[in-house]
Amino acid sequence: MAMVTPDDSSYGSVETPSGVEVVAPTSIPKDSKFSNRTLMLAIATGAAVVGTLGYANMSSSSTGTELKADYDDDHVHSELGKGHPSWIGTVDAKATDETLGLAEALGAIQDKSSFLFGHQNTNYKGQYFKDKVGTMGYSDVYNGTGSYPAVFGFDWLDVIENGQDFTEHVQFAYSIGAVIAFDWKPYNPEYWWSTSANDLSGTPCSKILELSGSTYDRWTGWLDTIADNIKGYKYNGVKIPIIFRLLHENTGGWYWWGTASKSSKELCSDSDYKGLFNFTQYYLNEYHSVHQILWLYAPAKPSIYTDSAFSTRYPGHDRVDLIGFDRYSTSDEYKDDVLDDCRVVGAFCKVHGKIACVGETGITDGLQDTTISDWYYDDFAKNMMTDKDDMCTKISYAMAWENVHPDLYWVPLPQDATWNGMQKMYESDYAFFADDKSWQKELEKYGYFSR
Repeated sequence: MAMVTPDDSSYGSVETPSGVEVVAPTSIPKDSKFSNRTLMLAIATGAAVVGTLGYANMSSSSTGTELKADYDDDHVHSELGKGHPSWIGTVDAKATDETLGLAEALGAIQDKSSFLFGHQNTNYKGQYFKDKVGTMGYSDVYNGTGSYPAVFGFDWLDVIENGQDFTEHVQFAYSIGAVIAFDWKPYNPEYWWSTSANDLSGTPCSKILELSGSTYDRWTGWLDTIADNIKGYKYNGVKIPIIFRLLHENTGGWYWWGTASKSSKELCSDSDYKGLFNFTQYYLNEYHSVHQILWLYAPAKPSIYTDSAFSTRYPGHDRVDLIGFDRYSTSDEYKDDVLDDCRVVGAFCKVHGKIACVGETGITDGLQDTTISDWYYDDFAKNMMTDKDDMCTKISYAMAWENVHPDLYWVPLPQDATWNGMQKMYESDYAFFADDKSWQKELEKYGYFSR
C-alpha cells in the first residue's frame, strides 16, 4: 500500500487520552531479556545500513562476476516450474527444520475455519507509542485484548533507509510463538535521489538483471543488509524463520516493479518481474546461504487482475511457498471485495499445494472514520470464515495494516468506534492470537517453536 509514514518528530507529541492505557505485558518473566532493558546497541555486525545518502559511496560489487558464472540469463528468466508439490513444504530444499515446521503449521491452519490475526508493526508503532528498541512489550492489539497478534509484520525499508534494528522486536515475537512477516517497499534503485517505491522512472528491473552497474550494486547492497539482519534473528540458538512478502502488489501500477509504464515504455515487464523475484530469492538463499525464509507472492486485487497475477507475472510454483493478496476498499465495498480475492487465491492454493494468506488488508484510509462498530467481526473475520464457497476458509493468516497515530490506524483501541467488532473477533473461534492454545499446539507439533 502506498503510505506516507510520519517521521519520528510526530511521535511523542500526542498525549494519551483519559481512559487509554498503553501497557507492557505482565506475562513476561522477570528474568527475561525483554524486561527492564536499557537502550540497545545497534547490530554488532559488519552490516552496511544503506540509505539514500550512501548511494554514491557504495563501491562496485565484487559479486557480479561470481553470480554470472552461476546464474546465467536462462536461469534469471526461467518460466513456471514444470511441476509443483501436492503437499505443503518449502521451495528451498535447504530450509531449516523450524522453517519447514512453520510452513506445515500454516498449512494445518488452512484446514480450520479460523485464521491467524496479524498486525503490521504491532510492537514498533501504535496510536500512542513508538518503540524503536523493541523491549517495552507494547502493542495496540495487546493494549486492547490482552493478547498479541499471531503474526507480527515489519518492513525492510525501515531497516535499510532508517537504520532501524528489529532484532529485539523479532526475538520477542518468536519467544511468544508468533510468526514474523516482512514486506519491502524499496526506493527505486536506478536513481540515487529516489525516496519512494512510487518513483516510476527508468527501467530498474532490467537494470538489476544486467548483473552489473550501479542499479545492480544498490539492489545487492540492500540485499546484503537484509541478509545480515536475518542472520542476526536468533532465539536460544534457533534461526528464527520469517515470511518475506517480496515485490508485492505487482499487478498494480504504483510501485516501480509493477505494471506501470512511462512515456509508452514499460517500467518492469512480466519477464523482468519474474526474473527479479527469482534472482532476489537466489541471492539470499544461495549466495548468502539464508535458509530461514518462506517466500510469499502477493499481487493486488487478484480477482480483477487474475491473468496477470497467476499467469504472466507469476514467478512459478517452484518459487513461492505462500500466495496471498493485498486488498483495501471502502467500508461499503470491503466485504464483497475481500471475498472475491480470497476465493480466487484460496482456490489456486488448493489446486497447487500452496499456503493461502492475506498479505495486508483493511479500509483504504484507515478505520478512524469508520462507524460500523462490528466491522472486524462481521465484515472481516466472520465474512471470510463462513464463505459459502469454502475457499476463503483456506486463508492461514490475515494482516491488518499499521497504527500510525490516533488519526490514522487499522486496529482500534477500546475507546474507538470499531472496538466492539474487534472484541467480538477476539472472543470468537474465527481468529487465532499468539497465545491461543490450539495454535501453540500446532507450532509444537511441527517443530516451529516449543516452550
